[in-house]
Amino acid sequence: MISCAVTRSGDTILPFSVEDLDAIRELPVQVAIRSQFAVARKQRSYQQLKLWWACCRQVAENTDDPNWDHPKKVAEQVKLALQYLDSYMVANGVVHLVTGSLGYDAIGHLEACRFFERAWPILADKIGVTVEDLLAETESEMRWRAG
Repeated sequence: MISCAVTRSGDTILPFSVEDLDAIRELPVQVAIRSQFAVARKQRSYQQLKLWWACCRQVAENTDDPNWDHPKKVAEQVKLALQYLDSYMVANGVVHLVTGSLGYDAIGHLEACRFFERAWPILADKIGVTVEDLLAETESEMRWRAG
């Protein structure tokens, strides 16, 4: 028996992450598979959100780009790159975009995980490091700041 997270898109069930896809690939092909689904209501991770803002700070402190020189600007740039939009409005021929919130009340744990998995490479690329190096350096700095 395998356990994995899936998401529904229309009438299609899709693996939630690369790891879930790997788990699904362990199943035999061309046979009927019985499954049961439960909606995951895992609480959001405070540590994950803390890591996100620490990474945004890390990028802001290591770039000369004025559009990325503050953690809030970094967060907005990543949301725009991922098209994580709440709404948009056209006024006088100008499109105004409102990015989505990453707050606890706005998105669940699985959606947040999906967002962060897509966001880490954008942050790392911006300052020319690997995702692994960005996360390791940020976690090290978080431990240092915590004392």
